[in-house]
Amino acid sequence: MDIITILFYLVTSVIILSSMSLVILNNTVHAALLLVLIFFNSAILWLMLKAEFLAIVLVLVYVGAVLVLFLFVIMLLDIPIKKNISQKLYLLFSVTISIIMFAELYMVIFYHDFVASVPTSANNALEFNNTYEIGLSLFTNYIFSFEITAFILLVAIIAAIAINMTGRQRSLRQDPGKQILENKKSRLKIIKDEDL
Repeated sequence: MDIITILFYLVTSVIILSSMSLVILNNTVHAALLLVLIFFNSAILWLMLKAEFLAIVLVLVYVGAVLVLFLFVIMLLDIPIKKNISQKLYLLFSVTISIIMFAELYMVIFYHDFVASVPTSANNALEFNNTYEIGLSLFTNYIFSFEITAFILLVAIIAAIAINMTGRQRSLRQDPGKQILENKKSRLKIIKDEDL
């Protein structure tokens, strides 16, 4: 078995285990962070398939934009989180995931034969531009789908803000009427030593 096959099995097993954990977890923030790991490993699979543009778009668009939007909405909704796991377990988990991600990236960069991915005909390689073809197809053939997706994301952001604003009292809001009615006895209580 060569190193690319080992890398493929490692990446796919991380994707499968992360996907199962994503479904099982109750904590939405941890689920979103596992989604980052899934997207990152999917980008490595795209790199192995010699689709570098799609890999970087997956990381930039999904991890950099959509998932940050998910985390923003999760934090905006202020869902209560049970904290019953020690900080050492978090540190161990994050170090393990980081080592796996960097090992996968190292194997893709240094053991993948990118020279063999160049087409045999030099004319085809010079004439074909992957980024141009994807952009041309996206903004000509699929422009309606592209605009509908942008509109749905806009509606989701507005709905999240509207859900957060309904029926919620702000803790930092001042009421001048209550401030005027206050007196010294309601604000200050003097305790003598014999009361202790």
